[in-house]
Amino acid sequence: MMPDRNYEEEARKKLSRYISATDRVFADMERSPPSDGELLKRMDENISLSKIYLSDSKYYLEKGDLVTALVCIAYCEGLIDACKNLGWLKYEWTFSE
Repeated sequence: MMPDRNYEEEARKKLSRYISATDRVFADMERSPPSDGELLKRMDENISLSKIYLSDSKYYLEKGDLVTALVCIAYCEGLIDACKNLGWLKYEWTFSE
């Protein structure tokens, strides 16, 4: 069964908006790193991994694999939101139309 073209185009637009919003978060975020060296290392690892997931999401969107692109951007958001919830990052999500 082939996906509906309108559905696919809408999913592509939403993913593009989500990726753009995530790019803005990385551009604007403020770091409040923990003083503990081990926690600082974990924060840096999470940020690094989240950037890899963002890059992967862009790649899969370009290839037309919308499901994998969505999974990657969701992992990216989860990692940076976890850092934000721990007080290590400060940012706001903004979505343009």
